[in-house]
Amino acid sequence: MIKAILFYILSLIFPHTEDIYSKQFLVDTPFVPEYIYWIDDSNVLLSYVGGGVIYNIQNRNSNTLQECNDCIYGYDFGFVTCRYVHREIQSMDEFSSTIYLNEKSMGVFPTVVPIICKSDYVVLRNAYAFLEQKMYVADFKKGSFKEYVKEKKKDSFNGIENGYITLSKSNDLSKVIVLDRYYRLWVYERELTGSYLSKYFYGLFSSIIP
Repeated sequence: MIKAILFYILSLIFPHTEDIYSKQFLVDTPFVPEYIYWIDDSNVLLSYVGGGVIYNIQNRNSNTLQECNDCIYGYDFGFVTCRYVHREIQSMDEFSSTIYLNEKSMGVFPTVVPIICKSDYVVLRNAYAFLEQKMYVADFKKGSFKEYVKEKKKDSFNGIENGYITLSKSNDLSKVIVLDRYYRLWVYERELTGSYLSKYFYGLFSSIIP
């Protein structure tokens, strides 16, 4: 009963409004990441073929990872490394690529390169631009390799223009990194709207009031 009254009072003080995201700053990076991994709500791994950068959104400091040949870094509750080897083949019955996920390996066809690296699976794309660009997933836990169909529906956030290429959200949705149509990385932050403050204080008082 007390909590219900408390929530009603907070809703009057902080009326419900839709969350709004505002553009904060441009990430200074010379490359376009293949994928963005959230290490926590402040640090991200900007991963690209051959290396990666750990970027802190709060102080904007960056730490470049050691470069690697024919590999890409990932993160899945810890850093993961994916490597690949391409070879010439005589027929389509042969494997043209071998994908290595830490100590595990899988032979696949067609010739692909990894773009997303997790602890149990790897998402890949065709290695050559002149081929039809398809995506695949190598599931090392199931031992399977199949075509990956990405959902075409894009997330929509109030304050972020449509037409972006990719969007990556922090776990608490307080921050969003957007790769826009000009291949620039922008950091957006959620503004402290009434609905957010109401939920925050309700959670705070709920932990105190029995």
